[in-house]
Amino acid sequence: MDDEAIVGQIDYIEEQVDFLIELCNSLKSEKAELKGRVEILEGQLQEKTQSEAAFVEQRENIRGKIDGLMDRLNNYIDVAP
Repeated sequence: MDDEAIVGQIDYIEEQVDFLIELCNSLKSEKAELKGRVEILEGQLQEKTQSEAAFVEQRENIRGKIDGLMDRLNNYIDVAP
């Protein structure tokens, strides 16, 4: 192999290493962005889960109050002359 061929191969390898470094940096940046997005989505999911649990509890309380009122009405109807 002559010197020009060796220099050409070294230049090619150097270009490939530069490309890989840029690619790694780009992937690191993308990973950080995705990690931040995942954290945001996990927070939103937790908020929705808590909101849903509060809604279910509220619905159960309302249902209990309605059942209590219905029982009172039924008892009044049974007792009324």
